[in-house]
Amino acid sequence: MSEPIEDPKGLGITDAAPSEPGSYVLIMHLAQLATITVGKLGTFEFPEGWYTYAGSALGRGGLAARLAYHRRRDKSYHWHIDYLLVHAELVEIWWAEENKRKECVWAAALRAIPGARVPVANFGASDCRCLAHLVFFRQRPAFAHFSRALSDLGF
Repeated sequence: MSEPIEDPKGLGITDAAPSEPGSYVLIMHLAQLATITVGKLGTFEFPEGWYTYAGSALGRGGLAARLAYHRRRDKSYHWHIDYLLVHAELVEIWWAEENKRKECVWAAALRAIPGARVPVANFGASDCRCLAHLVFFRQRPAFAHFSRALSDLGF
């Protein structure tokens, strides 16, 4: 496994996450249009393109355990993202260690990137007041744009 590549804000860009608590962004690619039932949220059409999902991992095993769960194919569906991951390829993960939930701020930063669109309201945000933690892009989102959006939001 590779060592994390760090930017000045301490966000790791790798799949070799530590067992410490933290927050993360999953970068996924959906190769073709898919109609997906997302638990009790409903059935939606997901266009071909790039999806980002902001989450946190504060429980036992931290980032390593949560990200290993997201990579698994044989699992019971617990979160909204589980339904999309059956159809989309997990391509990259951005993460930062901290014993504090940052997923809402990170989701806001993702939504602030030019070209961002919320494909399904409340996706991944059933336990907060965010519009959604899932963000859609036609082109692959760049980490530099995410970092800049965080800075613009004061983080």
